[in-house]
Formats: sequence, C-alpha cells, structure tokens
Amino acid sequence: MRAILRNIFLNTMGSIKKPEPGVHIINSHYVTPNLVGHDDYQIFENFLKHLDASCTLISLEEATQMIVDKIPAKKTSYVAFTFDDGFEECYHVIAPLLEKYNTTGAFFINANFVESDDVYRTAFNDRIRIDTKTPMNWSQIKELHERGHVIGSHTMDHYNLADLNEEELHFQIQENKSILEKKLEYSCDYFAWTYGKLIHFPQHALDIAQKFHPYIFSGTNYKKYFSYGTSVINRRHLEPYWPKNHLNYFLSIKKTWS
Repeated sequence: MRAILRNIFLNTMGSIKKPEPGVHIINSHYVTPNLVGHDDYQIFENFLKHLDASCTLISLEEATQMIVDKIPAKKTSYVAFTFDDGFEECYHVIAPLLEKYNTTGAFFINANFVESDDVYRTAFNDRIRIDTKTPMNWSQIKELHERGHVIGSHTMDHYNLADLNEEELHFQIQENKSILEKKLEYSCDYFAWTYGKLIHFPQHALDIAQKFHPYIFSGTNYKKYFSYGTSVINRRHLEPYWPKNHLNYFLSIKKTWS
C-alpha cells in the first residue's frame, strides 16, 4: 500500500513539476535492471530527450566546477550524468547516446570487477544485489576515457566502507586509484563511494579519500549541494527507466548550499 501511495503522489506531483534551476548531478547504474535488450537504446534515448527538453546537459567536470565555485544558476537547470559500477551497457548504449546529445558521462569503476572471473563476479553481484549485468573491459574503459568521458574511482571491490578498518580502506581507495591511473595514464580526481549514503562513509573514510581525490561524491542528501561541510558533492539517485513524472518531481527540489 505504501508503494502504491508513493507512486500516486509522485505521478500526480510530477505532472505539474519541472526541474528546478540549479546544477543536478544524476547518479545512475544502468538503463534498466534487466538483461540488456533491444529496448534499452530507446529507453535511454527517451530519458535523454525528456531531460534535454527542459534542461541543459553538461559534463561532470562542468557541473563540479559550478558547484565548487558556487556559481548561481538562476534560470537554467543543468544536468550531468554519472554511472556507478561500470557495466558493459555504459560502453554499448549509454556513452554513444550521451555523445549523440552532445554531452559526456562519468563512469565510476571497481577495478577488481573489470575482467573478473565467474567466482568473483558472483560475489560482487551479491553485494550489489543484481545478477543481470556484466562489466566493461579495460579496452572499453580506456576508449571512453579517450572519447572525453570521466573515469572515476568506486573502490576495488564495492564493499561497504563503514565496515572496513583503516588498512582495508586505504587499500580499497588508494589501490583502485592506482590501477585506474596505470591503465589509463591519467590523474583520477573523481571518487564516489559505494552504496552512497552518509552511513556508508564515516569521517575516517572521508579523511582517507581526501588524500587521493579532490572531488568526492555521495548518492544522497540531495537537497543540499554539499555534505561534510564542502568536502562531498551530493548526487541524486535516478535510473533512466523510472517514470518521467518521477524524474520531474525529484529534480524539482530547490537545492541549497548549506
């Protein structure tokens, strides 16, 4: 009953809402949670068409700079796209369509998931609670980087960082950055922690992440641009297959700087 009432509310309110002026960083994972099929291309293009009609689509670099510099967006709704976990559809479906709409995405990668074996992948899938996806390989990730997309770090193994000790945290954060930089020959400045909520990222994890990454992203607390003072930039969790009225409602929130 609660889910039904929630859907009624979002559909009703979303029908009269539109994205609020400001900078919106969307946090997604895939086109749909299902096996990738022929419909995914159209679903994601419909998602982009819907946003492009009322928003200006920008890169994560542009969005980050606007937020860090606290540049007011008084009349325009800016939207940037990020995708966690590095699923293969990021290469085959998502990136090509972002480019078609003259923008780029940011893809946050778990290095041990890339080209992993079946045993590792089964355990990884259990942690992220989905078994319908496969990872990009290093060649695909490198090509996306060369095409102008951001490749960010998402830890080695997608563990809950709140469960790890100091040594484990250093390994998950520092080693993942090191592998990405070696593979892609670049500086990995962007980091998004796993599971995204503040309870999954205690202060000591933030302290370690800040040693290696200037830009750190959550997947929560979206009414505010920042968490932990100005140390973390907040994203809004949205998946492309969600109803359009739901997207309208979630992006209609007026964000604050504090």
